[in-house]
Amino acid sequence: KTQLTPMSLDQVLQQSIPRWEQAAHRRNLTLNVVLPQQLPTVVSNPTMLDRVLTGLMENFTRSLPAGSHIQVQVIPAGDQLKLQLSPQLRCKDSNKTTIPATPPIRKALGQLLMFQPETGTISLNIAATKHLFQAIGGKLIVRQRPHYGEVMTIFLPLEVSNKQKPIVTN
Repeated sequence: KTQLTPMSLDQVLQQSIPRWEQAAHRRNLTLNVVLPQQLPTVVSNPTMLDRVLTGLMENFTRSLPAGSHIQVQVIPAGDQLKLQLSPQLRCKDSNKTTIPATPPIRKALGQLLMFQPETGTISLNIAATKHLFQAIGGKLIVRQRPHYGEVMTIFLPLEVSNKQKPIVTN
């Protein structure tokens, strides 16, 4: 079990985004992060959230061909904050034509790990990654979109302030 506390997502992202940009740059990818003007407080574990997000981004960047673009968008969604990773794949011939995404080959190594032969990397499988997000108060949804690729959406619960509690009168 992990301790969940109200935390500034802005602080975690300010530390994480430069690492994500480095990971993207190493693989000849571009990264665009779209944040709201003010990030609300979320409930999670700051250290674990940073590690899990960075691991997810590393895995995500490894699965894209060179020249691709990654859009990271953070949007309030009701009582949660939505963080979405979307690939925008580009053809080598033209910067305007998207190409169908071919998911990388991943082979299971036991119940928790995956091996990607083309890069030689070992990572947690999606089920284990989803479980980690649950442990830190979040939820991970992975969708395969034809001609678009794998889209990962993370939901984190917002802190509920005392001001929003209903007033009971007699």
